Amino acid sequence: MSKYYDAIATVSIDLQTPIVDGTSFDNLLIVGPKPASGSPAAVGVYRSIQEVADAGWVVSGTGADPVGLAAAVAFAQSPTPTAIYIAPIQVTEGTAESAAATVARAVGTDGWYVVCTAGVSKSEYESIAAYVETQEKLFLYTELGFFGAGTGGANAPSVGQVYYRTAGIYGRQTVAQADGDIPPANRYLNVAFAAKWLSYDSGSETSAFKQLASVYPAELSSTEYLALSAANLNCFVTMGSRNLTMNGKVMAGEWADVIRFRDWLKNDMQLRIANLLVLNPKVPYTDNGIAAVENQMLASLQAGQRVGGIAPTEYDELEQEIPGFETEVPLAANLTSTQRASRTLTDCKFRARLAGAIHVVDDIAYDMIAGFETESRDALLDGLLSRYADRTTREELNGAYDQLLALKSAGKLFTEDTSEPMAGTLKAKTAGVVKALCLHVAHVCNLNCSYCF
Repeated sequence: MSKYYDAIATVSIDLQTPIVDGTSFDNLLIVGPKPASGSPAAVGVYRSIQEVADAGWVVSGTGADPVGLAAAVAFAQSPTPTAIYIAPIQVTEGTAESAAATVARAVGTDGWYVVCTAGVSKSEYESIAAYVETQEKLFLYTELGFFGAGTGGANAPSVGQVYYRTAGIYGRQTVAQADGDIPPANRYLNVAFAAKWLSYDSGSETSAFKQLASVYPAELSSTEYLALSAANLNCFVTMGSRNLTMNGKVMAGEWADVIRFRDWLKNDMQLRIANLLVLNPKVPYTDNGIAAVENQMLASLQAGQRVGGIAPTEYDELEQEIPGFETEVPLAANLTSTQRASRTLTDCKFRARLAGAIHVVDDIAYDMIAGFETESRDALLDGLLSRYADRTTREELNGAYDQLLALKSAGKLFTEDTSEPMAGTLKAKTAGVVKALCLHVAHVCNLNCSYCF
């Protein structure tokens, strides 16, 4: 290259590399004993069951290792996980580290979100749950006790109902099933549950109603099912012709998918704002700079809407807008000189409505609505009472019927569409007419000139 080029043209190229985040909300970590032979990585990534076997774990047969069987259960799910993480419990001079210590060590490795135990004593579950509560991770275990496991024969889960980052799923086929009769794969129902659930994008899914492969469903009475539900434990049962996970909660009663989505949204928003600060020479402490930060918040919230975690903008019965989310940032003029000098922007807030998920629909009410206009009151209620005698009473049915009558009288049910006869005429008259025009004004100039503040 000629040394004289700089005399007539000076070119400087600044490479702006964004922050790449290794945080994942899609992969599981299995914690369990080391294999009898082999030297697997302290925290390894495995993309097939063969890789797990090559690391030394026995993955099938009577001599299979707990971790090997758990990995086989994970890779049996559909879709197959792209990868699983395994952290074997380390043994030093004949003394094994605690499972909680193994999890703490694995936290230093990016790429996994849910930790599942395999071959770990239930006496260690509480300490794992306590540690995971301090991290932005989840702990999922298989509950093989619960019924009669408490003081005086009362029901009691293996982990207290105080943890928002721990979930349990019942593993026995029947409450009376002996330990020796439990199908080997069912001891790792937690792994099957995690592998299936995490195959869905965060925010797009519910943690309930997942079909699992290679594990057997439980046969529970209504009393047993309700007892598990009351303790915020999950289970795997047959519903109609499908075997499905039920409940979808963590031990403290929150929905597990809500915890996962909240973690994802926080990470996404942090990453966007961090890249804004890194990729720009300066984000000024002015209204334009604050607006740039707000735009990143909005971008993250909009991404949350696209995946289905945040509710879309909706309208009530008066056509008043109910936004899916709102943001609030301070005006630069209202900030003190001390705040500016600190170079820390505070009071940036957002409010968002979760989209949630429908888990239960009252089929009695739907059947009543279906026959409301075609059957007499007595005939309809008699039919419903005979069909659902074990779930309702005549008094409840009468009350529901009266509510439907009130909704119909108020014009909120079975309402005639008075505009239907005019629809064709109105459409013809308004053809080619602009009915609405939305003008979106940017909060910050999109040119981003480097000399402008």
